[in-house]
Amino acid sequence: MSAVPSDTEHSYLDDASSSTSSASSYDSDCSYDESDSQVMAVNENKQSHLRLLGMQSRSTCGYCGTVDGSRFLAMRAIRLTCDDYQTLIDRGWRRAGSLLYLTDHSDACCAYYTIRCHALGHVLSTSDKKLLRRIRRHLSPAVTTYNDVSDPLVRLEPASFSEEKFGVFEKYQVAVHDDQEVSRQGFRRFLCDSPLLFQPLAQAADQDVLPMSGLGSYHQCYYVGGRLAAVGVLDILPSCVSSVYLFYDPEFSHLSLGTFSALREIALVRQLHQQCSLPNLQYYYMGYYIPSCPKMTYKGRWRPADLLDLYTFKWIPIDRCLERIARYPVFCTFDPDVDKLAITRDRKDQVLDVVPAISPELLTPEQQRRALEQMEVLVDIGGLFGAPRRIASVSGSQLTLISDELEELALQTYVSVGDQLATHVTLSL
Repeated sequence: MSAVPSDTEHSYLDDASSSTSSASSYDSDCSYDESDSQVMAVNENKQSHLRLLGMQSRSTCGYCGTVDGSRFLAMRAIRLTCDDYQTLIDRGWRRAGSLLYLTDHSDACCAYYTIRCHALGHVLSTSDKKLLRRIRRHLSPAVTTYNDVSDPLVRLEPASFSEEKFGVFEKYQVAVHDDQEVSRQGFRRFLCDSPLLFQPLAQAADQDVLPMSGLGSYHQCYYVGGRLAAVGVLDILPSCVSSVYLFYDPEFSHLSLGTFSALREIALVRQLHQQCSLPNLQYYYMGYYIPSCPKMTYKGRWRPADLLDLYTFKWIPIDRCLERIARYPVFCTFDPDVDKLAITRDRKDQVLDVVPAISPELLTPEQQRRALEQMEVLVDIGGLFGAPRRIASVSGSQLTLISDELEELALQTYVSVGDQLATHVTLSL
């Protein structure tokens, strides 16, 4: 069976791993305890808890095929507020299940730029209109328009497991990614279980129109002739709807469900903005835009769009960014206000001394000292010295006394998540 062409592929496992498209590929990077799962649960103190995993080992790039390609700084979110995850994705982080990751661009084979669409300003292209007309003809004249997400053929529900969803996922992984080791556990772990803490809305939507009452992780399910045809995994956050993954039944690949789901998710942003008193929720995040990979550049087709500058963490209009990428194809920052401090790579054999969004060298020695003083990290002191387990809260400065590697990890965390997050969330090793 044919798959949706790569220019309409709409997935996060491609975004999440440079080694394989299989959800089970993260098992070696991140140990998991079912007691840590916080799916749609309200945490009483509403505080995020992040476990620091450090820099992960390299593997073959799933985009360009480079052996020992990109590597990632990683954390596991034991629990994560929607506000804190919004902060993280606005600094270049993404999640795969409970695993949070950020690319080390010092010598990465591919550049990973976070991309967002201004959903409120989006105008349908001619090709988008043709697709919607084709889907209406295929289904029925009653299928709703782009701006209406109340269609019973499209249902928004909490991110939960069902055999029906797993069946579609299994068929998709085998047909599209040639993944022969699909498991229910892997499916639950990375597409159902979410570290995001459910955040009730001050003004819930009309349940007959929009069946959601809070921020968190959801499944948007698409039905054709009463059959589940596709599932979009979404994070609904204070400022955006973030696309996590889409999987579909290969029998419906001719419907271009990747493109259709993106249009429906843009429509969802509009309806949330209008009906739920969420004035800041205006954007549709599509994961990473990867210029060197044709199947990931399709994301730039939905305009207006921005790419995230990893030096200033400002959003820059994509046309400006594409001009810079043409000059520096391997990696570059975009913000014209700091061109003199721009970070660029125009050759793959070039290695950056300062890694954007990660390097402690982005801080002065005095800033590093203050950062370590402000941070608190939960550490198994006993385990470090071969003794029985004993958890203690230590300052970043005290980590220096334990090892230089832990001090480096603390500073990388401070730089990559930002000072406010680094000093108010629970961090552990």
